[in-house]
Amino acid sequence: MGVVTVAARLRDQQRAASETAILDAAWTLLARRGPDGTSLRDVAGAAGCTHALVARYFGSKDGLVTAVADRLAERVAATVDDAQTTDADPLLAMVSVAREQRGCVQLLVRCALGDLQSTGFPDCLHGEWVLSATLDRAAAGGRRSGRRVRLLAYAASSLVLGWLTFEGFLVDATRLGGVAARRRDAAVADAAHRLVELSGSSEPELARRDLSGRGSVTPVRADPPASARDALLSSAVELSARLGPASVSVRDISRHSGVNQGLIYRHFGSKEALLAEAIEQGSADLFPAALATDEFDFDTTAQLLHHGSPAPRLIARTLVDDIDISTVRAQFPVVRRLLDGHDPVPTGSRPGGRRDQRVAVATAGGMALGSALWGDHLREVFGLSDRDGIEAAISDLARVMVGWPAPNHPTAPRRRRGS
Repeated sequence: MGVVTVAARLRDQQRAASETAILDAAWTLLARRGPDGTSLRDVAGAAGCTHALVARYFGSKDGLVTAVADRLAERVAATVDDAQTTDADPLLAMVSVAREQRGCVQLLVRCALGDLQSTGFPDCLHGEWVLSATLDRAAAGGRRSGRRVRLLAYAASSLVLGWLTFEGFLVDATRLGGVAARRRDAAVADAAHRLVELSGSSEPELARRDLSGRGSVTPVRADPPASARDALLSSAVELSARLGPASVSVRDISRHSGVNQGLIYRHFGSKEALLAEAIEQGSADLFPAALATDEFDFDTTAQLLHHGSPAPRLIARTLVDDIDISTVRAQFPVVRRLLDGHDPVPTGSRPGGRRDQRVAVATAGGMALGSALWGDHLREVFGLSDRDGIEAAISDLARVMVGWPAPNHPTAPRRRRGS
């Protein structure tokens, strides 16, 4: 009996070790490639076991992906719990910890994109903690709890999650690369706190406004493409937003567009050049609102980001696939327009400090992009609906945030000659 018990215990230990090795391998591969780019054989090879053993322990690829997603939810919940109990700034602690756990952030972003499903997501984000802090600030300012408080808690969470998702894009677009990462993180945490603090005041009003008529995005494949080149570009935009540039092959684009694969090289020279143009094209619907008027059109930009523009998903998928944004985006016209007419670093201020306009634009952009990508999950967390005017609130708050560095400075960029 004793021999049997020892043998059984040894088998259990071996199985536990094998399951852990498989989960560790799947964690790394799914973070880097996503489910579409990861097979059970890939995981087995990385774990040093057989494909059959992976199937035996987890049943299927879906079972393995679910196991990784559930492990992610547990880790995120524990990280947030730990951050809340620190003596230091908990928001800064969460951002700093996330920087050290790139794989965890990638998997979290893939949850937002719908690649991974977990019963513990989005509850693991502990949005009630941010809401509680916002309620406390509102009470201290003599304000009632309600829609405004929930919107500000939503905005602060959108900023933090948006920064974790889009940092590479925002840093390149605002030229913050020369500012130390810890200083950028501190600026993001500071901006999130300032959003929470707004619950103690009456401005901005965050009135309900319907922005549905402020802009429209032409569906990627609404009309037959005018040429083979247009068909290829349209398919590259659609597939990259859905699957990610790293998972999209030349053959995928050819099949989806119905265009001969060889024409990709004739028109674009390479897959990389096609994807670079596709990512630029995916943001083109935002350009008129940002560039064609004397003032940056916050309302139309917010509406487009939240409803129809592929830009948030395209950028998020590019970054989560570990593609350096500078290799596929040479220009950042929307973000750069917000920087027009402002000194990058005002005299007497520290780079990356509160008065640095680059920080103001980066945090406003992070909030808006975060809301566009994470909004469906955060609405559930904070009990918001379409009737609460989320897009209008994000527009109003972005306008205020861009004006934070110099309150007396016009929030809109200066009118340019000939514009």
